[in-house]
Parts: sequence; structure tokens; C-alpha cells
Amino acid sequence: MIYDGLRVVDLSAGIAGGYCSKLLTDLGADAVKLEPPDGDPLRAEKPRLFDYLHTSQRSVVGDWRPWVARADVVIESFRPGVAEEMGVHGIAPVTVSISSFGRGGPDSQRELHEEVLQARSGSLSVHGHMGRTPLTVGGRLGEYVTGAFAALGAVTAWYRASRNRVPEHVDVSMLEAMQLTFAVVPTLMARFPGGMERSFRWVMIPGNEPTNDGHYVGITTVTKQQWLSLLSCMGRDDLVGDEQLGTMIGRFQRAKEVNELLRGWTMRHTADEIVERCAAARVPAAVVGNGELLPSFPQLVARDGFVEQPGASWRRPRAPFRCSAVVDRVMTAAPALGADSRDAPPAAPRAHEPAPVGAIGERPLAGVRVLDFTAFWSGPFATAWLASMGADVIKVESTKHPDGIRFSAAVRPKDDPQYFEQSPVFHAANLGKKGITLELDEPEGLARAKGLIAGVDVVAENFTPRVMDGFGLSYDEVRALNPTVVMLRLPAFGLTGPWRDRPGFAQTMEQLTGMAWVTGYEGGPPIIPAGLVDPTVGTHAAIALVAALDWRARTGKGQLIEMAMIEVAAAMTAEQVIEYSATGELIGRRGEGGVYQCAGDDQWVAVDRDADPMAPNERGAWCASRAPDDAVRELLEAGIAAAAMVPAFTALDDPQLQARHFFQPVEHPVVGTQEYPGWPMRLSGGPKPGEWWTGAAPTLGQHNYELLT
Repeated sequence: MIYDGLRVVDLSAGIAGGYCSKLLTDLGADAVKLEPPDGDPLRAEKPRLFDYLHTSQRSVVGDWRPWVARADVVIESFRPGVAEEMGVHGIAPVTVSISSFGRGGPDSQRELHEEVLQARSGSLSVHGHMGRTPLTVGGRLGEYVTGAFAALGAVTAWYRASRNRVPEHVDVSMLEAMQLTFAVVPTLMARFPGGMERSFRWVMIPGNEPTNDGHYVGITTVTKQQWLSLLSCMGRDDLVGDEQLGTMIGRFQRAKEVNELLRGWTMRHTADEIVERCAAARVPAAVVGNGELLPSFPQLVARDGFVEQPGASWRRPRAPFRCSAVVDRVMTAAPALGADSRDAPPAAPRAHEPAPVGAIGERPLAGVRVLDFTAFWSGPFATAWLASMGADVIKVESTKHPDGIRFSAAVRPKDDPQYFEQSPVFHAANLGKKGITLELDEPEGLARAKGLIAGVDVVAENFTPRVMDGFGLSYDEVRALNPTVVMLRLPAFGLTGPWRDRPGFAQTMEQLTGMAWVTGYEGGPPIIPAGLVDPTVGTHAAIALVAALDWRARTGKGQLIEMAMIEVAAAMTAEQVIEYSATGELIGRRGEGGVYQCAGDDQWVAVDRDADPMAPNERGAWCASRAPDDAVRELLEAGIAAAAMVPAFTALDDPQLQARHFFQPVEHPVVGTQEYPGWPMRLSGGPKPGEWWTGAAPTLGQHNYELLT
């Protein structure tokens, strides 16, 4: 295993820290859960979820000091300042701190539940229907996302600390993690050419449509071509020339008409029939999954996506990482409280031998070269982390088929011929990279690509498997060109299985894996979180890449990292499958509870439902008579967690984000200077907050002369 022998001590409580330690354990770490006498509260609240997060770990109740003194990585989630007073920080090479707002800033000492924090992060303002209560995304996904960023910070800090022997602190903010992932770069969407600074909630059309067998089918048409192909599937070629319907905003403007069109078709067929038709036309589509359906999907059955929990009779997802150079961890049962308290802490020296000491600066991946074939958001998000950490990332596009996310710009061709240089998502995911164009379907272009592959450390791609295989660039063929290369393959469904060649977007994964199932209005259809999977999958991919580079530095060996988007998403919705497997009960939709309208136009607050002594109707009347800020102040004074809904695009004005320098100005020759979000964790070894990015996103083929001549 990549991190076999790495010593992790987990002092945290709850999902975020638990998911961080789980991901490190999946990669081979020896994790010890240090608990108070009554245990992590998650044991009582959600015992099976606790077991899922702490499988293959040990539990110790007692003095934490000797364990921390011999740890490589320590994870804690105390209120900021508590761990410092305890003396936890600065002992182990890496200490990871997880909190609602991070260290520093006016709200550092405030603790908010994930569902309440969705209001403060801007997520609440973009989910649901205008004219109805804003929707909270179900499943506590913000805690999983935060845990993934914490793990990424941990492996990156360890990469540096294991070389320079300088203890490092990773400071993770859940607010920043959710602002970065729960809405699609809202500050940039508002301020890029064609953008609008206003609040807007809407549900994608097509979305999750009912079928005649009682299921829902999720259909995604991100591109115009996918919409045209869907019209062909429905036998409505007469609408092909309707330019308004070819855009998402156009379909929203004619929502009633389009919804009747879609549901008239889907209600004549079963969910499986619709998925098969769409797959044949290369339109992303999926049966909306839940705890019952997800393990039965043929792709996950073929890939052993779910396994039996050791020591129990219920099923859970397998680890989301598949690494060719190391064996998968053999899982052991989750520990009973204090089961390993009599174990002696390990004696120094640590079992995990660090890489040789060498000069390493604030950007620890300086000198690493990456050939980045990825497109859209998930893959580029992963390689963006490498770029911010100093890697030389070369983005490869084609003049025939540029990165498709370039065409999500708000301006259209008739408005500006350079519209493809004005996509906010493209810019945010490709900062600090160089850009070239190669035609891989032509001999000269393919030869140049192979020449570049021979001289890089990492090759990354996220197409369906047939694309790179068709160019003769499978892992075996890439390894023949460069025996020690690390190759990331990030397809929607994996390299094997009956769905391997199906296209899939973030929305598809949200539909399949239950994220949509638990999000929606009471009694209404499932609603997707809309994009969250992409950056989250990218975060997991970056974890695997940093781990593989660490392994390569220690062993001289490269490997294939295979990550299927569906398996990463399933790892974060595990509770649905676990509970259905154990009890036969489905976890349902969260509904709109806990969100109340205040005085004013579209003014809302989110309140911690578990801590609120009032009945919902009483709380609703109470909030309706108050401005949001007044309601929040009174609730917080009463010890009830609450937050006012803020428009996502206003995050630049958030005093907490300003204090922590979450945004960074970067100048670009086409869109000028814009403020780009950074990362939701601070690494004490650098880069400094507000200095993540070394340059703008490349224009199409900007570095051809520099790199290809």
C-alpha cells in the first residue's frame, strides 16, 4: 500500500475528520482513533456510519500524548485554539485542523452545523426553485467534501514535511470548502463578461423525470449536441431548429412547455428503456439511485463496487482508489470503543521511512512535469492543485475539439468571437497552467504527444476509456514510452464493466449515487446538487496523484491510478446503502425544513433543526417578523446555530473570506483582472493565503511555440 506504515492519529469527532482518516487508511495508513471515555458522538448518532469511516483502524481511550508524539499525521476538529492550548500542534510532522471557519478572521470561533453553513456559504441561494423555499442539499455532503480537502492537505504537507523535517499545520475551513464546491464559481459567473450580479435559483431541465415503472430517470444535456441528440431520442426532430431550446437558460424560460414535453415521453417508458436509448445516442442518462438501487447497478456489480463490512452483515462501498503498483488494503472490522487502549504506542523511529531529505520549498511539487489531457471540471480541478503546488502543468487541447467547458461562457459568438476564452469554470480550473494544441488523430500530433509523454512525471486524462485507447495511449502504451510515469485515468464509470464507454457528467453521478435522492422538496422529485461531484472527484484524484508521486520518489516506480467518478461519489453517499442493507429502510429526501423566510424580499435564514425548541410553524412566524440578521443574532444568543442566506455571488464581500485571503486577483489578456477562489486549507509551509496561483489560465494554444518548437 502507498502509505503502509504511515502513522495517523485521529483526535477529531464527526464525519469530516473521520472521512479524512478513512481516505488515508484506504491508502495504507495505520490509523488510531483517540476517543474520550464516552466515544466520538458519531458512535451514538450513526453507529454504522462510524464503523464505515473507521474500518481497519484502532480505538484508544486514554492519554493522547504518547500517541501524538509518535504520529506522522494528527487530525483534530476542536474549536480553534483548543488544540493549541492542549499542546497538540507542532509535535507530529503534520497536524490537520478542521473547523467551520478556519483559523483567523472574525468568525473563527463560531461553530455551525453543515446544513446551517450552507446558508452562509451561498449554497442555499442557488438550490431549489425561485418563488419557493431555498433547498438545503441533503446527505451532509459538505462534511465529506471538507474531509477530502483535509486529506489532500495532509498528503501534500507530508510530502514536504517528510523531506525537510519541519512540522507543518494544515488549517481547513468548511465554509471555504463548501463555497468552492456547492456552487459553480458563483463570484466569477457574476463578474465575467455577460454575467449578472443577482440571485437565481433554478433546477436543471432536463432533470430527474418520472417513468412508468415508478422510478426517476436523470437526463443531462450540458452541450447543445446532447440536447439535439435527446430530441432525436424522443422523436422530436421538428424542434432541432429551435435555438432557444438549445440552451439551458432557454429551456428554463420555457420550463412549462419543456417539462410537459419531457414527461410526456418519459412516462411512456421504463427508466431502463430511456437510459438505453440515451446511451445509444451518447446522451448522459441514469436511473436515479438510492440505498436500494445503487448496489444493483450492473456497472458496480461488475466492478465489485460494494463489499461486506468486516464483522457485520451490511454492505458498504469499496475504497475509491485503484492503484496498480500496490495491493488493496485487506479490511478489518471497525474497533469497539477503547478496544486497543492497552496497546503500547509505537516506539521511535517511525515505521514509515520518509523520502531522503532534500531542498523543498513552499511549492513542494516544483520540478514535477504534468501532461494534462483532462477536460471539463473534475480532471482540471485535480491538476490545478498540482499547478498551485509548483508542478509544471501542460494542458493539451485540440483546435478541432477544445476543452468543452470553454463553451460555457455567458457571452455568445455573435457578441464576441473570443467567447471561448471567457468561461469562468475553464479559467478557475486551469490557473497557472500552460496550454498547447495537438491533433491526436493526425500522425504528427500524436508523435508530438508521445514525445512529451516520454519526458513528464504525470499523464492525466478523464475521457471514456475508448478515447485514449483509440489513440494508442492506454496505460500500457504510455508506460512503454515512460516506464516510471504516473498515469491518472478518471473516466465516469471506470476502465472495465458494461458501462465503461458511457459518458457521464457530475450531474449523472449525483443522480446515480443517491445525492439527488436525498435532496428535494417534501413529497417532490429528487433534485441534483448540480455540479458538486466534479470538484470533489478532482480533490480525490489529487490525493491519489500526490500519494503516487510520493511512492515514486521513494521507490522509483510509477503506476496507474484509476478512479471512477461513480465510485468516488458512492463513497460519500455510503450511509444510504449501509442503512438499507442493514435495516431495509430507505433514507428519504431532506425536504425544506429548517429554512425560514424573514422580513424582506427573498430573505431567509437556516436554523439547526435539532437544537431549535420551537415547532416549525412557530419558528416560521417568529422569523417572518424579523430581518435575517436580527433573527440570526437572537438565535445565536440563545445558543441555536443559525445563519442568514447570502447570495453566492457576494462571497467576495464576506469578511471571513476576506480575512483569510480566500480570493486572489489574477490578470488575463482577454477577461482582465478577476478575483479567483483559492483552496479551503492553509498549509503553514506555503504557499501563502492569497498566493495560490502563479498565473492565468492559458488561451487556446498559447504556449505552442514555447513547447512544440
